[in-house]
Amino acid sequence: MRSAAMLVLLAVALACTAVPSARADGDPASDYLLTQKVFFPYDLKVPTAKQQQLVALVDEANRKGFPLRVALISSAYDLGSITSLWQKPQTYAHFLGAELTYVYKNRLLIVMPNGFGFNRPGHSGAAERAVLAKIPIKHGTTAFVDSSLAAVQALANASGVKLTGTTSAEPSSRSHDRIVIVLGATAALAVAVLLRLALRRRR
Repeated sequence: MRSAAMLVLLAVALACTAVPSARADGDPASDYLLTQKVFFPYDLKVPTAKQQQLVALVDEANRKGFPLRVALISSAYDLGSITSLWQKPQTYAHFLGAELTYVYKNRLLIVMPNGFGFNRPGHSGAAERAVLAKIPIKHGTTAFVDSSLAAVQALANASGVKLTGTTSAEPSSRSHDRIVIVLGATAALAVAVLLRLALRRRR
């Protein structure tokens, strides 16, 4: 009975951690970008419509054969425990690229208040950094995202990819929601099965 109870507690713990909290992670963006294409700062209150606009643009770029993931870093807090890389967008771009390498090995754009960072394994990235150097980083929540939008557009244009930015971001959001639901349902099923086994043993 005791072992069955322990299994139930373990299943509950797994259910609680099925959707990990990036806030407590050493490098939040490295977790989030494993499954999503855009990381938004936790403490930057970006309007939903503006978030959807950037996600839609990045989704469009990927559909048109221009793989890209973007991390917006508005403060040292968004770097978790690696605050030493704050205001070092290019250094962080290389760091985050290495963190994602087992899942994602393509273009990575970092946006910080003091500039952009770019990484693409197997490429120098010099041409892309030259493009980004011409784009100013604007201050303010909405303006910060606007700078990110301009950077994505400029990078795609430099590679001959024309983006309209009109595609809805809802499919990506729905996909993420489905993953969360499946994980939660699986954990709940595991708890139910273990409880049933525990009751049988007790009888």
